[in-house]
Amino acid sequence: MTNNYNFSDRVEWLAPSPIRKMMAIAKCLQEEGKTVYELNIGQPDVPFIEDFKDAICRKASEGRASYSPYIGEKFLRETFARYLNNYFGSRKLTHLLVDTDNVLVTMGASHALSNTFLAICNPGDEVLTFDPFFSPYRGFLAVANGVMKACPTKAENGFALPSEEEIEKHITSKTKAIIINSPNNPSGKIYTQEEMERVARLCLKHDIYFISDEVYREMILGDQQPYSVLQLDMKDEKLNQRLMDRIILIDSCSKSFSLCGVRIGFVVARKPIIDKIALVNAHTVACVSDLLQYGLASAYDAVLSKPDYLNELRKTYRDRLDATMEAIKEYLPNVLAPRPAGAFYLMVKFPEFDDIDEFCHYMLEKFNMGGETVAVTPAKTFYLDPSAGKNEIRIALVVSPEKMRRCIQIISEALKSYKRYKTAGKINLRKML
Repeated sequence: MTNNYNFSDRVEWLAPSPIRKMMAIAKCLQEEGKTVYELNIGQPDVPFIEDFKDAICRKASEGRASYSPYIGEKFLRETFARYLNNYFGSRKLTHLLVDTDNVLVTMGASHALSNTFLAICNPGDEVLTFDPFFSPYRGFLAVANGVMKACPTKAENGFALPSEEEIEKHITSKTKAIIINSPNNPSGKIYTQEEMERVARLCLKHDIYFISDEVYREMILGDQQPYSVLQLDMKDEKLNQRLMDRIILIDSCSKSFSLCGVRIGFVVARKPIIDKIALVNAHTVACVSDLLQYGLASAYDAVLSKPDYLNELRKTYRDRLDATMEAIKEYLPNVLAPRPAGAFYLMVKFPEFDDIDEFCHYMLEKFNMGGETVAVTPAKTFYLDPSAGKNEIRIALVVSPEKMRRCIQIISEALKSYKRYKTAGKINLRKML
């Protein structure tokens, strides 16, 4: 008997996340007793700030968990606005002061983006981004019946943005927004002031939105500082005001505070934009947990008074990156691995491969070194171009420097083993979940 469930075209288009598939396989193997270093997902292992836990315990002791406003609790919006204004206070932010009315609280940055696309896109509208990009963008946009387009960038030149003229070739009458992610997941690229201004000029010229995903703003791995969309200055007050009407900033507590499971994000924009996205919020999830908002407000207040927290966090990831780069030089001398400037990911290109996907699954499922193996993400999932990224992987710097070094050694030995098994025709991977 054939069941005809008659699903929508929208949901039929959606596909399971390759990252989540690898997670599911890793969990099965861990249950079988295998040690799996999960470098395939950006799940920080750094403890979250104690003030978050203490505040939630205090609030929970009241014995109530109430509905909150669909735009978010005022005390959290005020605290986050103060946090942003403090962050940009020592930088060149000349024409916009973030106010409480400019902030919307959502259930994570993913939800913030999904709601933004639902608020600004009609069916068939396009959003332009840059390959490689955070692959879930496609699904968020598909739910809004939109179409993702991508302009290519290359590892060989540090994932720098193309020229203004080249980017403009990808803008059509259907383009509704350009979305940029800096520091970038997966590449670790931090876009320069000039690159951000390049995108801003195109958004002004074509009267489209400039969506800036800045969830990794605090994750700095070198000397280069991120340049926020809120810092843009077009040297003309009228242009600045027009641009502010087109800017939508996405933020989150997940990475900088190691609070991925809390699922609280933010949209920052002009009040008319916030009001419309807030309506989508109201009709999708109603509201965000008041307990978690209370805890997060305390965490932001704590970081405002304890700047060493973020400095120590950055040092943690820099130490991991240093150890990883040294290990790559020793164990994987023939790969291309541009040093990332921000976030906590590393893109590694293996010139000898045509398609590295099979190797990634072989290493996870069939190989172990002393009972240990590594899960990484095949990078083709981060490209819209189906021919791109086939010989690249993304590594997340989510374990200690010693373990990162061990992981690179495991990858090196897995490569040798894979080549032997490939030659002998012995590879028989379990069906992907």
